[in-house]
Amino acid sequence: MNKQSVLEIFEQISDKVISFLQNHPGVTEVEFNERHGVLDSQLQTWEDENSPYKLPEDMKSFLLISDGLLLQWKIKMNQMTKPLGQMHFNSLKDITTFKLGNYSLRRLGEDPVDTSLEDIKVFDIDKKVLNGRLGLVFRSNNAKPQIYFQDLSGDWFFIANSFTDYFRLMVMHLGLPNWQYAFTDVGLDTTSQQWFRFLSPERLAIDIKSRKKQVKKAKRQKKETKKDKALIQGIKRRKNATGFYSQLPDEKTHKKKRTRKSKKVKTASKK
Repeated sequence: MNKQSVLEIFEQISDKVISFLQNHPGVTEVEFNERHGVLDSQLQTWEDENSPYKLPEDMKSFLLISDGLLLQWKIKMNQMTKPLGQMHFNSLKDITTFKLGNYSLRRLGEDPVDTSLEDIKVFDIDKKVLNGRLGLVFRSNNAKPQIYFQDLSGDWFFIANSFTDYFRLMVMHLGLPNWQYAFTDVGLDTTSQQWFRFLSPERLAIDIKSRKKQVKKAKRQKKETKKDKALIQGIKRRKNATGFYSQLPDEKTHKKKRTRKSKKVKTASKK
């Protein structure tokens, strides 16, 4: 496969993002680092060394076309140029494992997932990502891996179910700095939002709408969970092991307080 065909294939699968950037009046010096693809034998060696974990098929297909990815571009500001956007994936040799640490997995707006009983393995797939880490996360040996982003708080936030989904998100965000933060509790910082308004206002609008929807959904789910817990607690309070009503300690305390209040009222009325 020659270099030109690699570029053409990337343009096709990225919905011509290079052409879009090259034709944008505010963008300059778009550089695509062309790479040859890996061999099937190299993929097999990686999987043998990291057994029982296997790379997802869509990621392997990409690596067969290009061993990793690096697309960089600059922005024109007051007759000066400044590096800004970057789309990057590690080459096969740099897809290495690291520890999850004592941090949780979570989705935007939701509580952390309890993974204490799970065998989790994380592989680094972007060593150039800013202000965090990007990981291909296996939650069990046989489970399909997902992509998470670890922000500066240390928690890992869900980004995409597959490499293909993540690739599309990266392209739609034009590789702008810190775009992954759109999927964290912190959200995009004001500077990032300004760049999105200038270069991709449609994507910013989608992120804001999606964020509000996700947070609203999470709040509703928490509310429903709270109601379910209250219902279960109510049932437990009313039945002991023999099926009769049983007061919990706090319920007894409330009853005593009510009794004291009623006695005080009666005493006051007599006076």
